[in-house]
Amino acid sequence: MFDGFTCFETKLDGGVATVTMSRGEQLNTMVPEFWDELPALVRELDATGEARVMVLASTGRHFCAGMDLSVFGGRPQPDASPSVIRSNLRSNVLHLQETFSALEKARMPVLAAIQGGCIGGAVDMVTACDLRYAAADAFFCIQEINIGMT
Repeated sequence: MFDGFTCFETKLDGGVATVTMSRGEQLNTMVPEFWDELPALVRELDATGEARVMVLASTGRHFCAGMDLSVFGGRPQPDASPSVIRSNLRSNVLHLQETFSALEKARMPVLAAIQGGCIGGAVDMVTACDLRYAAADAFFCIQEINIGMT
């Protein structure tokens, strides 16, 4: 049921769905596949009605190192107008936001189990969860503010 995902492993046991980010070697960065897989998993769990709660966890030494720069793709077409570039950026940002909105819209409570670093976009992700539990070694960091990105 939850096979074929690149970034996640899912286990359903006794009404508890554990969705685990499975790219620990890569610090669970949010690669392009992440943004499609997470809302698909949440919607699938929502639709089956088997899960009473979802736990978002991870593997590796950090919970998640945030967004992978590959999400923003390559350079825009050289002949693209500024309005087309802005429109494409807006569309991409709305798609990214919908990934986290899926967590908020889930019928079951979503708990985040955080260890190690919770960095950048991962902070946005865990704030979309209903509850956050942090291990003693957890830390939170938003580097985007250092480059003026909001």
